[in-house]
Amino acid sequence: MRSLCGQDEIAFHAPAPGMGPHGRLARLAADLNQGPPDLAALDLAAWEALLLDLRAALIGPRIDAEAHCEACGTGNALIFPAADLPRAPGDPPVLDGRALSLTLGDLLAHEARGLTGETALTALLASAMGLTPDAAARRLARPDRGSVVAALESAASGLGLEIASTCTACGAALVLPLDVATYLDAELQSRAARLLDEVHLIALTYHWSQAEILSLPLARRQDYLRRIMASRTLGDVATGWPGIGGM
Repeated sequence: MRSLCGQDEIAFHAPAPGMGPHGRLARLAADLNQGPPDLAALDLAAWEALLLDLRAALIGPRIDAEAHCEACGTGNALIFPAADLPRAPGDPPVLDGRALSLTLGDLLAHEARGLTGETALTALLASAMGLTPDAAARRLARPDRGSVVAALESAASGLGLEIASTCTACGAALVLPLDVATYLDAELQSRAARLLDEVHLIALTYHWSQAEILSLPLARRQDYLRRIMASRTLGDVATGWPGIGGM
């Protein structure tokens, strides 16, 4: 896998229209040569496992999350090694005697079409069961709609990861579903929001262009930022140190 650079990160600062979390992350994985050539063919459990590996390489091995306790309203920090998360997929849900199956390609197609609400639900069911959209809509209209939606949510959940803990304030049980794509996408968007400040600081110091700075590997860019901050700290010390800058 090649090193992450600012050009990769900036795509998460102003996401392209018609591209959701899965689309952005699939493009990043392909650009970094992470995973098989045909990412779209991956089932969702394999896709989430690949994203966990990608996150470990880009951000680190620790997961930092927060769970809100519905019983007392307390926010609880959840910190644990990502390696503790299971990677083995469960059995696929079965509906009308058919195992429901979705691929990354299905989610990419639905994101590109901008589907939401009932239209998105119908399209996902059609993909998971190999139905026409009209047949999927009729299946959702039957009295057991709740069980159909539950089976579809299970099929779309990938590894079906959940983080279990207890509230530190009241002791209530906490269960936090972990959607790896949504979580990683939010992390990368947060980092991308700081990227322009980093570009500004490096450009101000070295007078390099934005393109030159964004082409730097992340580790090299961080090295320059540490040197800039260290020199500023030394400058502040020298300014107020008797006999050096201020007397």
